Amino acid sequence: MNKEIKDRLDKLENELKESKNEIHNLKSSVSFIIERGIRKLLSRFSRKQIILGSVIALFSITIIGIAGTVTKTYTFSSGEVVSASKFNTNFDTLFTLVNGNLDDSNISGISGSKITSGTVAAARLDNLSGSKITSGTVAAARIDNLSASMITSGTLSGDRLDNISDSKIYGDTIVFYPTKTLHTGNLGGRSGADTKCVTAKKHWLLAKVKSNFKALISVSSSDEIRDMVANYNVPSSAPIISPFNSVISDNFSDLIDGTITTKIEKHFISIEKYAFTGSNNDGSITSNHCDGWTSTSGSATHSDFTSASKTFSDSSTSCSDEKAIICIAF
Repeated sequence: MNKEIKDRLDKLENELKESKNEIHNLKSSVSFIIERGIRKLLSRFSRKQIILGSVIALFSITIIGIAGTVTKTYTFSSGEVVSASKFNTNFDTLFTLVNGNLDDSNISGISGSKITSGTVAAARLDNLSGSKITSGTVAAARIDNLSASMITSGTLSGDRLDNISDSKIYGDTIVFYPTKTLHTGNLGGRSGADTKCVTAKKHWLLAKVKSNFKALISVSSSDEIRDMVANYNVPSSAPIISPFNSVISDNFSDLIDGTITTKIEKHFISIEKYAFTGSNNDGSITSNHCDGWTSTSGSATHSDFTSASKTFSDSSTSCSDEKAIICIAF
């Protein structure tokens, strides 16, 4: 090998060795500088502060996926003496958030869309303004006990009142009225007499819509005027009134006790003087009832509307005569 070439290779090898040594020395110097810097930085904090800071750092990393955005109260600068109260303040912010103790400032702007499950306690809604409910339908079960006093304005449509009871509007009453058309004693029995009462209601101011109409007559020993409360569910305590709202008797028992306070005719503008009843004043049946109101033969007991003591029984008349029928609507 050429001596000149060999000398050059040896020189290059020596230069490489020197470069390797320099790189090693440089790495050592850098490591020493970094280590010395860290030691210098840590020397400014106590052992307790270093441990506490490490815990906070690790804890913060852990809750990032749990608590969302956290606002840091204090930011520490290099060389600053850190107080325990400041550390506690920062830590308490995380502690409060992680434990669910959010205050108004944390959730004042939260969107309702963020609440997608669970049940809100009634106590949280006790002062909810009605203006907050702007759409949807409130289930009937939510308003079944709503007091009428809570409805203080507006107009209820007719279909909201379709199932309201008559007694809620007019009170629980029994309307007493005679037929304007006169009939013989052959009324067609109980059913025929009741049908005539349904027809007769249009002649009176029966705006008080009722659903039951009965002839106030005694038909048989099991179907007497005094049995009507039990037989036909006539309200026993409801007052008996005229179509013009004047009170004829306080209740059904008062009507059949033998006397009434005011004569029947005084409650009407113009009515026939007599009406078939087939009854005594106490509502019991007599023997004069036109064979259960199916015949024009024989006789029938009738009332006298001009007497306060002869509500149902005055005397007898022929079944072929034409008289009015007393009706009640309830």
